[in-house]
Formats: sequence, C-alpha cells, structure tokens
Amino acid sequence: MFVREASSKLLAVRLSPVCFAALVGVFSTALPRLSLGEAPPRAEICTIREMDAAEADRAHPATIRGVITYHDPTRYLSFIQDETAGIYVSLWYAKVRPGDVVEVSGKTAAGDVGRIIVTDPASRAGIRLLGHGALPTPKPVALEDLRDATFDAQWVSTQARVESVTLDGDRAAVELVSGDARLRAFIPGYTSLEGLPRHLIGFPVEARGVLGTALAPGTGAVRTTLDVPSIREIRIDPAAFAERFESCPVTHFEGLFSRDSLPRREPTRVQGRVTLAREGHGFFLNLYAGDHVHGTVFVQSAQPGAPALGDWVDTVGVVERANGYRVLQDAIFRVLSHGPAVDGLHIPDRNILKEDFHGHLIVTQGQIVETFRGLSEAAWLVRTGFGFVQVMLPRGNDRAPVRVLEPGTRVGITGILLRNPPMAGRFGEQGVGYQIQLRTSGDLTVLKAAPWWTVRRIGIALGLAALVSAAALGWVYLLRKRVREQMETIRSQLERAAVSEERTRIARELHDSLAQHLASITIQLDAVAVRLKTEEGDTQQLLETAREMAAHSMDQTRLAIWDLRSPTLARDGLVAAIHEVVQPLTERRGTLLRVTLEGEVRRLGGGAENHLLRIVQEASANALQHGSPTQIEIAVLFRAQGLMVTIHDNGAGFRVPSPGALPVAHFGLRGMFERAKKIGGQLVLESEPGAGTTISVWIPWRQTVEATAKPLPSPEAQCA
Repeated sequence: MFVREASSKLLAVRLSPVCFAALVGVFSTALPRLSLGEAPPRAEICTIREMDAAEADRAHPATIRGVITYHDPTRYLSFIQDETAGIYVSLWYAKVRPGDVVEVSGKTAAGDVGRIIVTDPASRAGIRLLGHGALPTPKPVALEDLRDATFDAQWVSTQARVESVTLDGDRAAVELVSGDARLRAFIPGYTSLEGLPRHLIGFPVEARGVLGTALAPGTGAVRTTLDVPSIREIRIDPAAFAERFESCPVTHFEGLFSRDSLPRREPTRVQGRVTLAREGHGFFLNLYAGDHVHGTVFVQSAQPGAPALGDWVDTVGVVERANGYRVLQDAIFRVLSHGPAVDGLHIPDRNILKEDFHGHLIVTQGQIVETFRGLSEAAWLVRTGFGFVQVMLPRGNDRAPVRVLEPGTRVGITGILLRNPPMAGRFGEQGVGYQIQLRTSGDLTVLKAAPWWTVRRIGIALGLAALVSAAALGWVYLLRKRVREQMETIRSQLERAAVSEERTRIARELHDSLAQHLASITIQLDAVAVRLKTEEGDTQQLLETAREMAAHSMDQTRLAIWDLRSPTLARDGLVAAIHEVVQPLTERRGTLLRVTLEGEVRRLGGGAENHLLRIVQEASANALQHGSPTQIEIAVLFRAQGLMVTIHDNGAGFRVPSPGALPVAHFGLRGMFERAKKIGGQLVLESEPGAGTTISVWIPWRQTVEATAKPLPSPEAQCA
C-alpha cells in the first residue's frame, strides 16, 4: 500500500478511549449486517485509523464521508478529512477536486505507516459526489512538529520562510525553513520553470496542506512532506509583503530600460496600468510619463489573483532579459486603484515596421489564413499590412468558445503586439515575425465574411466531382459488363429455346406430312402387291396414287428444308417471303405474278406467318401444276379486325368438293385446311371449271399475337 506514491503505509497510533468505543460500536453492528450482504454503515475516519493493522488487513468494507483536502490523480494521491481525522483514500482517476464533499465506499487496509481505504480501480460506483464547499479549518502545527507521523494525513497549517522554489516533475517543490527544521512542500500543476512561484522566495509564509508520510527506502525512517493543493494555500505574511514595497523606490521607464546593461538582481519597483493579464503567468503594464504612455513592460508573476484590465498596479520584481526585451520576473503586485480598460492604439502599418511597438495594445486589421485549435490555446494565422501575424488566445481567459473562422475572413484585431515571438512549426514556415495576444475572444471581430467558394472548398468540390465521375464510370462499366453477361445468357437461352422450338416444329411437320404420306405409300404398295398376286383390280391406279404421294412427300420435305434455311420470313416479313417462295415457281412456267398489299403491316406471332406462307406456296404450286394459269394474283389485306390473304389464278379450275369429301390424293388441299385451322383462321376455296381458282384465308387479330406495326415503302409489288 501507499500514502503518497501509492506504495507507503501509515504508522499505527495509540487508540483514544472515544475512538475505541466508536470502533467497537461500529463493528459490533456492522459485521452482522455484512453477513447478510447489506451495505456497511458510515464510519468516522478516526475509527478506521485506530484499527489494529492485522484487523485492517482483513479488508473490511467501510464507508466514510468527508471533504477532499488533496487530490493528485497523476500520482494516485488523495486525502479525505471529516470532523475526526484525515485518511489516505485511493480515488484513482475520479473527477474530484479539493473542497468537494464526497462519500466513499471501499475496504480497509494496513499500510506501513497507518490505516488506509482502498477503492476498486475498475469501478467508480463507490465514489459519490455530494457537493462542494470550503476546505476545513487547518490545525496549526509548528514546522518542527511535522517531522514525524503524528499528524499524518491531517489538514494542517505551519509558519515558515521560503528558502527556494524548484521544479520536481510536474509540481513545484517549495523549501520551507523554520530555525533548524526543514520541510518540503509540493504544489501540483507546474510543468515549466517560467511558471514557478518564485515570488515566494525570502518571504515568511503560512503554508496549508496535508501532511504525507512515507518510509525511506532502505532505512525505514519516516519521511514527511506537505502536500499543498494550490498556490493560494501559501500566503505571504501581510507585513512582510507591504514592507517589500516600502523598501523599494518606484523606478520610471527611462531608468528601467534605457541602460545598455542589466541591473543587478535586486528588487525593482514600477507602477502602471494593466493592458492584458493572465493569472499564474503575469500581465502587461503601460508605463506613463504624465498622461502619455512612455513604454510598456511585461510583469511575470505567479501570485494568485490576476489584476483586472485598467487596474493601476504597483509591482516589485527582478529585471531580466527575455526574447530580446527586459521583463520584470518573479514579481509581487498590489492593485492601487481600478479604472476603465485601456484603448488600443490605431497605428498605420508602415509605422509598425519603422518603430518599436513591442508590448503595446494596438488595433489593426487582417485576413484569416488558417485557424489552429490547441489544448492550451487557440491561434489564428493572419495576413496584415505589416506581414503574417500569429494571433493567440490562451484558453481559460474567458469562457467564450473559440471561433473557427474560414480562410479569407476579414477581421479586426485588438491585442498586445509582440515582436520576434518564439516561433514553432507551421508559423515559422510562414515567415511570422509578430504575435498579437488577445485579451478576450471579443478582441477578434469579423469585418467581412470569407467568400463561400474558397480554394479549399473548390478543391474539395473538384475532388468530389472526380470521385463521383470515377464512381459513375465504374458503375457504367460494371453495368455494361452485367448487361453483356445478361444478354449473353438471354441469347444462349433464346438459342436453346429456338433450337427446341425448331426441333418441335420439324418433328410436327414430319409427323403431320412426311410420316403420314410414307405410311399411305406403304399401304398403297401393299395393296398393289396383293392385287398382283391375285391379279384383281386396277393396279395402275394404285401405283399412280403411290407416285403422287411420294412426289408430295418430296415437296413437303423440300418445304421443311427451305423453312430451315431461309431467314427472309423472320427478317423481312410475310410479303417478302411470298416473293421469295412463289416467284421462282412462276418464272419456270412463264406465269405473271402480281402481289398487292393494303393496310398497315402487322407482324404475326406463334408461327402464324409460317403457316400462311405455306398455304400461299401450296396454292400457287397447285395452280401451276394443275391449272396452267397465265397469271397469279396474291393479295395481302391488313384490316382493323384481322388479316385476309387471297390467291387467285386464271387457270383451268375444277369442281370444288366439300372438305369432308376431298379425294385421298388431295394432300395439298387437306394440308391448307389444316394449317388455317391451326392458326385460328378460316380457309375458303372457290373454283369452277374454266373460271380459275380463288383461295381466301381470314385470320382475326384475336387469334394471333400482335407485334409492332411496320409500314412498307410501297403498297404494291409486281413480278413477271
């Protein structure tokens, strides 16, 4: 266990009769409740501190309530005090501060020096904040009485003189001396030599803090220190404070800064009006000759409580040179009177370049180049008439949020001008030779907003446009690739479907025509064979019928082959296919072919066009073979209700039998009637001997699958 470095323990002390009785009472009632799983009652700190070490090491649950007197989370060092005593508690990284009233639940433990309370580092449920108040009244103790563990973890005060102030890691180490006794006090929150409270050196002070004890490594001797929560708890003796001012005469500007060499390290006193103040760091003063500002000086002081703007201040310090200019370091100050804030000087830019206005409160204008936000300060890089300027606003100066101004914003600036400030990183690369420190965030005012289209936004817009274009091109490429893949899949499926459909159609054609005709031929030949054996009947007629059947089967086979080879019907439509099929037949016979077209052409689906083409082809072939016509007229009429196709020839003609009475050998007529029936149409045959033949096919639209209308270039075509 630890008290100050999380590793030391507290010395056991003798139990007082009151604390012993309280301890017995608490544990006589608490232990039965703990066995039932209930929360332990709140205990006084003295009852825990006066426990036996072995008993404390049993890790009894304990709850205390008190005021936090010291808290340093970086060192896991925290103390709580109630009305009876103080004790070390491991608060770990709890967000508390001195003066907070808390209730803490943890477990007891025995340290090397005294009893302590340990909380669970993985959970903050055992630490409850109840409010904030004043620190308790300290117990006055002589410095020589703080050299042992008698007042361990107690909030005490002591009188001593400050001999030295040094930096110890992240805290100030103040050496306190009283006679032969010495004690080191530690104040947390210091990270650099510049901010150390060296103004305390040589003064008698009252120091308030918590006495911490630890065992020295190796020897086991008790080592004590005073843990002071803040610089405000080390108070200079008022008489000594006033005597420092009275013993030092006021030095005017000429005597302070006109000399080439620095004076000895002896107290120097100046008076002036505050133009900018930073608590814990210092302030700028205007030094006057009458009502005229004769010069300025920066007073570095860690004294608590910064003066207000416009205050007339009396200060004593040591003159040193910093960044080429003299400053008053390790100073103490007192406010003589209050006044209004000092107005800034409106100085032409050319005068700033010619004269030295270092440390003066000025008013100027510029254009924002960039905004930088840090943990301890906000900064703007501004282009002014006298060059690039680093505008600074330390955090904590006021509670106004930091303004993030767009590059190009025109701003007004009021602040302390510093020449040749220490540059770092990006500011030094810009050639910054000046710094302006703002008093508050209100010292930076917007005169003209930046144009919305800045170089940065244009770059972002172009980048986004390029990104969107690249994404669109990529999407188009992927889409086209996907479309190609889908088209290839569809084409493959259509090819397979077309092959399957064509196979089905060929099978149907062969089944409906060629197979039946071959079967009929076989029957006729069987009949011839029977009659030859019996020498009965007209065998010549049977052979003629068989020959006609064979010829018709050859024609049907030829048509099926032509169906497979000709793409005209699918590509150019019915009329073009009629020309391609019928014209070669009429040219061999020297017959005139006339094809007429009326109406708006509409494509037919479901194989209807193929069946119509076969009907026209069959009718034309029959007319040329049996009627010997000189002219064949084919009319294709597209009407609102359906399609009418007529084939008329001026051949010999014949007497038309009824469809049910067609001779067996009239395969062509039977095929035409069957095709018309398949496509939902009606075929009419008209013929008289010597008057030619007319075949008409009517197909209503509801019986077909319609496609896109497609007009032809001319309504009529003739072929000889």
